[in-house]
Amino acid sequence: MPTTTNSIATFKQSFNGGTRPNRFEVDMSTAFPTEIKVLKPNANEKFKIYATSLPSAELGTIQVPYRGRLLNFAGDRNYSAWTIGIYDDNNDDNLWRSFQHWKERIDGHVSHQVGGKIPVNDFGYKKLQTTWTIKQLDLNGDSSLREITLFNCWPEQITALNLDMNSADFSRFTVNLVFDYYKITKGLSA
Repeated sequence: MPTTTNSIATFKQSFNGGTRPNRFEVDMSTAFPTEIKVLKPNANEKFKIYATSLPSAELGTIQVPYRGRLLNFAGDRNYSAWTIGIYDDNNDDNLWRSFQHWKERIDGHVSHQVGGKIPVNDFGYKKLQTTWTIKQLDLNGDSSLREITLFNCWPEQITALNLDMNSADFSRFTVNLVFDYYKITKGLSA
């Protein structure tokens, strides 16, 4: 019996198993500025990030009217904030504390200064911006299918850490990181 192009068998044969949203990894090797890093170097911290995405980018449109019609031209590229969901952990050197420390150096709660007590010239605002890499992994989680590196990141928002007597779940929070641009370092061929 011949298979038609509109059959389940044809679809299944042409589909390579798909990608899974739970197969990802965030590289934290350069995630926090070295001058303010509260965390002890620990490769296992990446497992506390339970949700994220490959960030989006929009190419704006410039519309120019011409004889009763709107002509569309490519505009500027805009990047949305990148959000990561994190499990809070029961130790002194946790990610919540590290992000709070980072934000304090960007703009102190009380001092309203960059870098805290360290002079801006010695500390440098650029040192507060880091590089993050997101890897989308294959079905077995052995290798990456896509890698996107975000440049000049810093935490724009750290959400509330909710406390609730009725909850039996882990505490979690999200962080929105803004960045200047990203580069697809794997998964894009010319």
